[in-house]
Amino acid sequence: MTLYIDDREKSIFSKLIESKAKKMNILTKRQRIEIGDYVIGNVCFEAKSVKDFLISLMTGGRLWTQLDNMDRCFENNFVVIYGPIEEALTVGGHIKAFDTMPAGSRNTILKNKFMGAIGRINLDTDIKVIWTRNENEAAEQLITLAKMAPIDRNVIRPTIHKRVTTDDIRVEMLTRIKGVSEKKAKALLKQFGSIMELGECKTKELCFIDGMGETVAKRLITILNSEEGVKQ
Repeated sequence: MTLYIDDREKSIFSKLIESKAKKMNILTKRQRIEIGDYVIGNVCFEAKSVKDFLISLMTGGRLWTQLDNMDRCFENNFVVIYGPIEEALTVGGHIKAFDTMPAGSRNTILKNKFMGAIGRINLDTDIKVIWTRNENEAAEQLITLAKMAPIDRNVIRPTIHKRVTTDDIRVEMLTRIKGVSEKKAKALLKQFGSIMELGECKTKELCFIDGMGETVAKRLITILNSEEGVKQ
């Protein structure tokens, strides 16, 4: 399986990825990628320095558009961030809204926005965040995931004796399907009414739900309409 690298990526990080991929016998190919920076199979990575992460967060919500597109198009998604937070705070002097603000207050606000964005991604989306101290560590983790992605293995699933986060059995049933979070399950039921009606939907109808991509929508419909046992 090939690891595709967006041909616009000219950073030190992208060169580290190519070097480490070669050592791990992972084929790489540079080509234009419209969603994400690195893609292998159904796994997508958006890689950013701490500065880039904060800038994309502060400039018109571009970060959330990128993440939403990833979630809609790929089964597994990662935001890879590298660098110490102190480096991110230096962007404050280049953002007009912070020009006249005292450095201490500016840094506190930017740090809160940075950490809050990571918290929001972890809590409100199915995207995973990897934050490391430098490019080398980030590249190591990305390549490790790329190496593991094509391997057919048993997914670790803890036994749940009692679900305490919801009292709706329908929600519990839907969240057992890979890629369907509790938030998505509730949105689906609110929009379509019942599990039976969900099974009769078209893929494009489910994709109108916020964060629901085609891959997960197809999987959900297939499982709900299967007449045989289904394993994930």
